[in-house]
Amino acid sequence: MRFLLILIFLSAAACKTKPNDWQTLDFGAFKLTIPKGWTVLKKQSLHNYFGGLTNGKDSLWFDYGRYSWDVSVEGSYNHRFAKDTVNGFPARIMKPDTVGKGYITMYIPKVTEENKFAIRGKNIQETEVILKIYKSLVFQNSDTLINPQLTDSKFIYPTHGSSKTLFLRNCVICHSENNELAGPVLNELLQKRSNEWLYTFLTDRKNVLKDSLFLALTKKYDRQCMEFSNFTIEDVDLISDYIKNY
Repeated sequence: MRFLLILIFLSAAACKTKPNDWQTLDFGAFKLTIPKGWTVLKKQSLHNYFGGLTNGKDSLWFDYGRYSWDVSVEGSYNHRFAKDTVNGFPARIMKPDTVGKGYITMYIPKVTEENKFAIRGKNIQETEVILKIYKSLVFQNSDTLINPQLTDSKFIYPTHGSSKTLFLRNCVICHSENNELAGPVLNELLQKRSNEWLYTFLTDRKNVLKDSLFLALTKKYDRQCMEFSNFTIEDVDLISDYIKNY
């Protein structure tokens, strides 16, 4: 009898936790699963698909297209960042350190060859609900088998500030995002090499001395870039994101 009661209790609990109070909405270019009670705020911009959704108290705004802006680039020390994979797409997610004070954002830099995706909310109390919405994002070319759990341990503090801060403190003397100064155009450089290569170049240059791009840069420019041995790969990712979205 006791065993039967336990089974009944577990069955009831399982039914209680089923996501039957959530709904999947089709936005055409993508789908999101959101709690019932949220409504869609659609607005088509000239070049991008821009719109939002709200429950009357909190709102999320998304931007999908060629010119979507990385909504995590202005994060500061009161926000934490996570790299994650959302249904097959590498994503960058930011949340405030204090619930309800700051931005909850997600940026996917490459959905197709041209299109990016960004979504953000501000001063929202239900952080976990919003992150669950973000993780439900599905495009036509999504791989829903690659969607790992987004744990709190994945969120870290930026070591040396936001992406803009890192760029202005360390790069702007010799570099511009899109113009040639004392050093090469960084946007063009990042199209030729990965963030991992740039990280090695900045922190452990002896390992790229024979690289063809390094040899070409050395031949063209009189001065060499400083080394930043204290940089982390996350710092380099932030700088790269800022430059690519400038």
